[in-house]
Amino acid sequence: MAVTEKEKGYDVILFDLFRSLKLTIFLLILLAILSIIGTVITQNASSEDYIQRYGVSLYEVLDFFNLFDMYHSLWFSAILLLLVVNLVACSLHRFPGVWNQFFRKASPVALEDSMVKILPYVERIPLAGQTKTNLEEAILSCFKREFHHLKRNETESAISLFSEKGRFSRLGVYIAHLSLIIILIGGLIGSFYGFKGFVNILEGETVDQVGVRVKDKVVQKPIPFSVRCDDFRIAFYDVPGNQRYVKEYTSILTILEKGKEVLKKTVQVNHPLHYEGLTFYQSSYGSLQEATVGIQSKSKKEKILLKIHEGETLPIPTSNAFIRMVRYLPQFHNLGEGLQMILLRPNQPPQPLWALKDPSKIDQGDVEFIVNFEGITIQEYTGLQVAKDPGVWVVWIGCTLLIVGLIVSFFFSHQRIWVRIPKEPRKQIVVAGSTSKNRVGFEKVFERLVGGIRSVK
Repeated sequence: MAVTEKEKGYDVILFDLFRSLKLTIFLLILLAILSIIGTVITQNASSEDYIQRYGVSLYEVLDFFNLFDMYHSLWFSAILLLLVVNLVACSLHRFPGVWNQFFRKASPVALEDSMVKILPYVERIPLAGQTKTNLEEAILSCFKREFHHLKRNETESAISLFSEKGRFSRLGVYIAHLSLIIILIGGLIGSFYGFKGFVNILEGETVDQVGVRVKDKVVQKPIPFSVRCDDFRIAFYDVPGNQRYVKEYTSILTILEKGKEVLKKTVQVNHPLHYEGLTFYQSSYGSLQEATVGIQSKSKKEKILLKIHEGETLPIPTSNAFIRMVRYLPQFHNLGEGLQMILLRPNQPPQPLWALKDPSKIDQGDVEFIVNFEGITIQEYTGLQVAKDPGVWVVWIGCTLLIVGLIVSFFFSHQRIWVRIPKEPRKQIVVAGSTSKNRVGFEKVFERLVGGIRSVK
């Protein structure tokens, strides 16, 4: 009598939903679509870039659904978790039967007539007047070419030989299911407990923090050790012309713990540094210019020396004004090196000016300060991507299991073979067999065994 939906309990209905193949297909298609969206929409960029690309209205909609950092969103993690539950439910529904068949239910050794009717491969070979002992030994010799661990059963009317191989292959699909679950769990661990950041380190300097972008802000995240850049090197291709093409760039990094050097490594592109669960990738490089400027008030003869970096704004001592360095030019209108500066004063518009080593070569306008360029120091820095993913080893374990599961599923099969040898003359030798999959391969094995028995009957 069929059980209606109303007669089922809520737990049964819920379990049937989670083990549904339709749910699996729906989740896989949904994840594929979301992955395409995550590829089309640049992840973890600044809000200015998104607004410029999509406009304010569309930006607000996409930001509301967290599509700019979707792989770390709660709803994306919930979809992955639902897929894990779905795979577990599917496995639990079918696994007990396979488990019982693998460990508990042994195949019968004796080949009964009822079995002959249902086995897919059956061949009957007429028996000539040959002695039982010689025939059995000859058939055993053919049998052992294809199968091992033979079992023998003798009755009053016949002798049955049985063997099987590849019994473990029935577990291949469940190994693959388990591997996918492990991979998804590893991804969730990396999503919740990992991060990706960046850090720029000047030659000779040491850092113990990395920058992590959280929406529009860059948050400094401390790390449990310090990293020092001992040296940064750039190699160029030897090509004619004025343009230089970078061949490779490398950083020599030292790991410090409590002031002591514990590790030194040369980091190159595709050759990162691994330490304490963090990975440092060589990703970029650049230079930081520190200029020395002399500032003298027209009302005072004393000159003040300031060290300033490109883009930095500093207050001018003994005044309410500020000065900002915009950029450094190695050659300014054939007047030599120069700095583009901006003078900032309260309640007044910014005033641009140029600073040269000889202030008399340029008219700085009607300003209360005379600014001249004293010198510049250029320091190279290395740009490093920093990543922490505690779930990466879980993913690697899952990938290894997935390969094992696929190999077991596609290259092995559970094959069983029976041979019944009658004791009475002029009867038939019955050869029967079955396979869980790979019927073409088993048919060749079965035909070789039958051919060998025909040749010795």
